[in-house]
Amino acid sequence: MYAEGRPVWPHPDLDALIAEARALYAAGPDPRPLGQQARFRLVEEVMDARALAAAGDPLHVLVACRAAGLAVEALFGARGWWKVKAQRWLDTLAERDRQAAHDLRAVLTAPDASARQAALEALTVRVTGDLTYHEGGSDPVPVP
Repeated sequence: MYAEGRPVWPHPDLDALIAEARALYAAGPDPRPLGQQARFRLVEEVMDARALAAAGDPLHVLVACRAAGLAVEALFGARGWWKVKAQRWLDTLAERDRQAAHDLRAVLTAPDASARQAALEALTVRVTGDLTYHEGGSDPVPVP
């Protein structure tokens, strides 16, 4: 069952369970909007990358890729998509949001910092809506 995703020996009780599991998987998890702290962290990373790009600092590549990772993970959560390993991000985005896949590919392959930064900002805005800081917001925590 593990390798093929189906039981080795058919059983009538498993048919309903398999159908239910496939329906749950197809529906995906509940969307998880980006919280205020995570949004702040993402925007902060993008702004750090912007400063490095303006200064011509070679660390821009590292910071931009780190911020892109945060943006992609937030995008998957906000859209209610199952998380996948980073190795599958481009393929999964190409199936679900071609423009986001284009932006991520540009972050990863842009030959210069300004193009990489523009792609990073476009990718981030897909999750945050804009790049403004929102002061004073913190995620509520339930008190037992």
